[in-house]
Amino acid sequence: MNSNIFGGDGMISLNSSLYITFVSMVIVFFVLILISAILSLFKYIPAEKVEIKKSGTNAPTPAPVAVAEKSFNPEDIKDEKMLVAMMVASIEAASDDENAYIRVKSIKELN
Repeated sequence: MNSNIFGGDGMISLNSSLYITFVSMVIVFFVLILISAILSLFKYIPAEKVEIKKSGTNAPTPAPVAVAEKSFNPEDIKDEKMLVAMMVASIEAASDDENAYIRVKSIKELN
């Protein structure tokens, strides 16, 4: 009985199946290593820089917002919206500095 690996009239022998398994695994690992090498080269591609154009005219400064002087401690927050606002404010403040250590001392409700 003539066994053909790629076409199949007969049964595949154990040696042939091991050969196919080994070659397939080598191909998969080679592709994974190739993808890993390509992804590691992405750190050398410069990031796109957005330039802000400054115009010659100065924009008017906005009027100060009246702030109600009702302060909260982080432990006193029971409203979900206030808690989310506190978290968003701290995340936004931390994103400006790489080594930021943000500690919320008080939260004031704006009316």
